[in-house]
Amino acid sequence: MFSLTLVIWLGHDSVGAMESPSSELENEILTVESVEESNFIIEEVSSKEVVPFLSFSISSSSLGVNEFIKSNQSYYLPKEGKVNITNVTWSPSNQKIQIGLINVATGTRYWSSERTGGSQIGGSIVLPSTAPSGEYYVAIRSVSTNTTTISVYGQFNL
Repeated sequence: MFSLTLVIWLGHDSVGAMESPSSELENEILTVESVEESNFIIEEVSSKEVVPFLSFSISSSSLGVNEFIKSNQSYYLPKEGKVNITNVTWSPSNQKIQIGLINVATGTRYWSSERTGGSQIGGSIVLPSTAPSGEYYVAIRSVSTNTTTISVYGQFNL
């Protein structure tokens, strides 16, 4: 076990370490932090009830009209569970998409309202209260009213 003290100086062109009497330090200390380290173990637990943070993406360079792509893996969602949207982008931006969840066991699809503008940052997809808990794919769909194929990328996390 050891202790470490960090001192940051203001008003100097270069950064250096040196010992100084405390009277020279008046009004010049920005941060002083004492850190104590010791050995420790981190355990990760994963079960149907506790899911560690997970980030994944979905993409297609040529998604046809009224077609969808889905995640390679399915993810367990509890009743009214949610998937967070980090960002979704698509082009051409005048085309529309929907983001959804597909139940692995039944194939039932749950789609968001149509998204426009070529980008969505943040938000989440929430499983409807009528949907059962279980394994779901995350999906992105090009809507039937689109006029051309789209390039789409989506990043999500649980």
